[in-house]
Amino acid sequence: MNKKGRLSCIAILLMTLFSFSGLLILFDENIMNFASITLIIGIVFYFVTRQPEEKDAMSLKAIPQLLKDWKNILLVLMPIASSIICNVIARLFLPEFIEHLSERTDFLSFDKILFWVVELVIAALGEEIAWRGFYLNQLCKKIPLIPALLISAILFSICHFSMGSIAVVLYDLLFIVIDAVLFGFVYKRTNNIIVSTISHFLANLFSVFTILLI
Repeated sequence: MNKKGRLSCIAILLMTLFSFSGLLILFDENIMNFASITLIIGIVFYFVTRQPEEKDAMSLKAIPQLLKDWKNILLVLMPIASSIICNVIARLFLPEFIEHLSERTDFLSFDKILFWVVELVIAALGEEIAWRGFYLNQLCKKIPLIPALLISAILFSICHFSMGSIAVVLYDLLFIVIDAVLFGFVYKRTNNIIVSTISHFLANLFSVFTILLI
């Protein structure tokens, strides 16, 4: 194994360990959550370890050609469909989930729309570089795609863990896993982080507007 391969393994291990730190809140609500460190690790090691053939993975020029394929467009929009399904089921059977989302995003308001749109773009890009561009991509070099997608999606969801009733928390994590798998499919099909970022951003933007309009 070369130096970049060893660095990738170390980074994957660190991201895996730090992702579970979000669960420490179960034992002490005041404990510091280190799950966000996974983003820093993933982003740094993405640029440190990427191979020459992977440098086009953030190409803006490739996007128009990639989005000419209706299958790619459909895949990019699928997380929005996931969000719609999530909200419809929650309204019918788990209204506490809607309250959970509202409480978690009570800082959002229409008068700060430009600020949080920019924030959503930055957050989506950072998470896609770290979790799809680096973690998923490196994991796929070691294990098949499907288990790699599931492992990365589950760890990604754990990083977003927040307190609540068991039903609400599990429901929340389930749809985060589903969305993460979809983002992963977008990335692996297009081999472009910007395209998966667009999908991620649109899904988050839709969810935010849904919350604001509740």
